[in-house]
Amino acid sequence: MKRKNLIKTHLAATTVATITIVMFFSVSLVAELHGDEELIISVKTGIFRFLPLLLFSMPALAISGNKLAAASDNVLVKQKKQRMKIVMVNGIVLVTLAVFLYYRANYQSVDQVFMYAQIAELCFGLFNLILIGMNIYSGLKLSGRMGQLA
Repeated sequence: MKRKNLIKTHLAATTVATITIVMFFSVSLVAELHGDEELIISVKTGIFRFLPLLLFSMPALAISGNKLAAASDNVLVKQKKQRMKIVMVNGIVLVTLAVFLYYRANYQSVDQVFMYAQIAELCFGLFNLILIGMNIYSGLKLSGRMGQLA
């Protein structure tokens, strides 16, 4: 794949993944703060249904990012790679929690166990958003869109 197309793929995957994660986080937080069980069940069902979008965009993001980085010795590239390893592990935890919360909300109950899992999901999600934001910032610096490297 040509570098130009690889960059477009990476940007598209980054955009889709980031927007999806932000939406998952936001609607979960709103539902929990609102406290309406029906809303919580709807949100968990919606997240479960849109999970495949994330399951396609994140690997596309990682694969295209790795190809763009190749064997770079750039410090920012190395930092991005390190952060992506953490994002990947957190992502596995988040997918597991999303499935668990969907199942719990729809087939069991929105109880204390659900709430602890929801708190964990929000914490892992916020941490991933921070790491992804840092990677986006580093990517913009690498592309020259954020000025000179410090």
